[in-house]
Amino acid sequence: MSQRREISEDGRELLFDHGAPYFTVTNPDVLRVVTEWESRGLVAEWKSNFGSFDCFTNKIVNTEHQFSV
Repeated sequence: MSQRREISEDGRELLFDHGAPYFTVTNPDVLRVVTEWESRGLVAEWKSNFGSFDCFTNKIVNTEHQFSV
């Protein structure tokens, strides 16, 4: 997993996660492994905004708040 932090022009801290954007689990055996990873802090449910970085304007665009169901 890889993460980068940047400070925007307005002083906000931006976090970029370059790891797997997401994954889903349907197999009970895999769910047990992922649950163990979660308990060890290796993975976590993303509960913040999603957005895209526009390299032409150097701005974050199309941000939206999403939660898994």
